[in-house]
Amino acid sequence: MYKRNSRSEKMTLGERVDEWLCIANEDLEVAEMCLSAGKNLHCAFLCQQAVEKILKACIAANDETPLPIHNLPGLASDAGLWELLTVEQKLFLRATTTYAIETRYPGRKKSLVEQCTKEEVGKILASTKEMVVWLKEIINEKLFQEK
Repeated sequence: MYKRNSRSEKMTLGERVDEWLCIANEDLEVAEMCLSAGKNLHCAFLCQQAVEKILKACIAANDETPLPIHNLPGLASDAGLWELLTVEQKLFLRATTTYAIETRYPGRKKSLVEQCTKEEVGKILASTKEMVVWLKEIINEKLFQEK
């Protein structure tokens, strides 16, 4: 795993997890706003970000520091969750990772904009919410077991 910085070394396990959860919740909230405003690609990007942050919270709940990567399957693996995922969840993580990288490049962005209909991004948002709820349950179980 990635080496902790001095600030995170001073934080409790719960504080480190909460920090990731707060960012994930904010990303999810703004994703909903983007969908309502017709900013579909931005919504998809923020869905990826929300899942990334919740996976990093899972890694933090294991008392490890997540690597600064955006690859959702890799983060799920680092969190020890890959084998627990359904086929659908694995496909979702693979597909959603695209929005962290491809949205940053003009040539690639155009094809994503065409794919990101309101209906399609609504499905991404719904899947993101389901994933976040499930992962929060795992985090709570992990933290509860530690006490």
